[in-house]
Amino acid sequence: MSSNRRSNRRTAAAAAAAVAVANNNDNIEATGGDDNDTNNPRLQAMRERSRAVAEREASRLARPDAPLTSRKLGHASKTKSAVSSTPFGQLMKSTKGSGGTTNNNEAQEWCGPFSVARQMIAAREDARRLRLQQTEEGENDNKEHHPLDHVMEEAKLQQQRKENPSMNWISRRHRTGNATNNSNYYVKRRKRFHQQKELMGMGGNSVPSLFQLCINYLVDNFDHVDSLGLVDHSIRVALCERLVAQGKMNGAAFDVLAEEGVETLELVDCAQVTQDQFCDAINVLIPMGLRAILLQHCGRCFGGQAVNTIVGMKSEEIQLFALSLAGAYLLTDDDLSRLIGATSRTLSSIDLTACPLIGPQFCNAIGEHFSSSIGDVTNCLLELSLEDIPLKKEALLTLGAASDALRNLKSLKLRSIEAVDDEVVEIILNSIDEGSLEGIDLSSNSQLTDEVLSSIRRRGTNLRSLQLSGLRNLSAIALEAFFTPIEDLPSPPMLRKLDLSHCSHDEINDAVVMLAAKASSFRSLADAVNSEIEISSSVNPENLVSEITNSLGLVHVNVSGSSISDKSMEMLAATCKSSLEELDVGFCAGVSDKGLGYLVSKVARQLSKIHVWGCAQITEDFLDGHDRLDEGGLEIVGVWMKKSGGRSLR
Repeated sequence: MSSNRRSNRRTAAAAAAAVAVANNNDNIEATGGDDNDTNNPRLQAMRERSRAVAEREASRLARPDAPLTSRKLGHASKTKSAVSSTPFGQLMKSTKGSGGTTNNNEAQEWCGPFSVARQMIAAREDARRLRLQQTEEGENDNKEHHPLDHVMEEAKLQQQRKENPSMNWISRRHRTGNATNNSNYYVKRRKRFHQQKELMGMGGNSVPSLFQLCINYLVDNFDHVDSLGLVDHSIRVALCERLVAQGKMNGAAFDVLAEEGVETLELVDCAQVTQDQFCDAINVLIPMGLRAILLQHCGRCFGGQAVNTIVGMKSEEIQLFALSLAGAYLLTDDDLSRLIGATSRTLSSIDLTACPLIGPQFCNAIGEHFSSSIGDVTNCLLELSLEDIPLKKEALLTLGAASDALRNLKSLKLRSIEAVDDEVVEIILNSIDEGSLEGIDLSSNSQLTDEVLSSIRRRGTNLRSLQLSGLRNLSAIALEAFFTPIEDLPSPPMLRKLDLSHCSHDEINDAVVMLAAKASSFRSLADAVNSEIEISSSVNPENLVSEITNSLGLVHVNVSGSSISDKSMEMLAATCKSSLEELDVGFCAGVSDKGLGYLVSKVARQLSKIHVWGCAQITEDFLDGHDRLDEGGLEIVGVWMKKSGGRSLR
């Protein structure tokens, strides 16, 4: 009760002091000549002094028992804050001298929003470390100790090193004694980036190749070029890419690139080409032996008028074997079906991307003009690629059920098509001759499930490329069965390209990758079946080297967003030593510096690119310590700008 009275008296005293100062301000305003003039310096100075008096007296009267010089702010400490919110930066520490002293306690009383926030973060981290330490100490106290515990732990560690050879990898930074911590991480990352570019011949100080110098010179003076002559197709593509990059790909440049005599018309961007100009060009090129039309962003130039130009020519003059169109928003379903009918005699590759007007007539045209019933054995479709095409399920079923038009298909791509499901894929694959299919891409089709793996296994005996990116319904059990030799089923495919990125995180694990790598590397099915070594977490992949042929193995592997660990890196190093060229382990938190370092040290020099986007656990031990750091040829893509164990520095 007495404490409440004292608190009330202090509050009343503080309020009285504030009222007195306010009355003083009122008296000043009542006697001043320029009462409402906010620019009056005398009035402003008096108000500031009164405000200071009010703050000082209120604090003294509210807490008379605490000396002013000993009071501290309980919620802020400048010693824990690296940022000061004072106008002049960090406050000076107390100094002793004849001219007077500055009290250190008063200097630490200042607090601002940034200081308080930084202190709260520091306190939170300290509390977390303390909790972890107490938890570990409690577990150690509750655990029964034995005099031979350290011997057992050492033996267990030796067994783990024997089963996981990547644990024995040591970063070159530690081997050479250069593992010093550089406080400025930006400087270190920039130096590493420029060093990698220099070693790959792409740095600012590197000497460009003669080919690149010639390309740059031609592009800079392309307005004065009338003809390219008999140059190779790759040179025309390089010129087109450079022209597009510099914004010079216009109608005049198209006339030079599409001159008489070219067999392949490939444009990476023809948005500036009109339909009349394109029709005039192909009206000359096709009779002179044009074999392939490969166009990107061709919505403006390829439509009904271009189709009428091609259809109106004599069938003997049309020698097209490849047709690739991307973004042809003017191309209708009827026009494309007429184009298929006019070119089916020689056409063997069809690639359509983002053509919104394509429908069932296109599917019917394929079944009609490529069927074996027409009597012409020379016309056979080898490649069919459809991406982001609004086809219905009924139209897709006609591709496989209506005829045997896809009997000789070697490459099938059905990507980002909503109507694609297990039934559609099964019917289409059943229409393909067994052993003919070599590559399949079913990425980004959300309706596909484990049933699709059974259809691929039965028809893809010679499969070399499997892309199932974004199929979230696939399970680990089905994938393991797909890559496991099973009686009465064809042997697992010996893949060269495997893409299981962005599937379910937990389903793409070490067992799946290890089985896929093993299936792609054995000389024969008998080696895999008779092998006494089972794929498990306790297997040393180095024991499989004697059973693996160097001529086989995965070349391109993409398992980003999966739950794989260093065990998969060990298996890839053992089975793909002479074949692996590109690896994507982005957003794979289980892959460490030792796993990637071990892989780079074992794989041959053909490995040229590793993607590590989102791998914040990869540190300088790998980035600055792998075995190919100084020789070049290996590009690390997506280095996360994060200091190991610290805050993000992006």
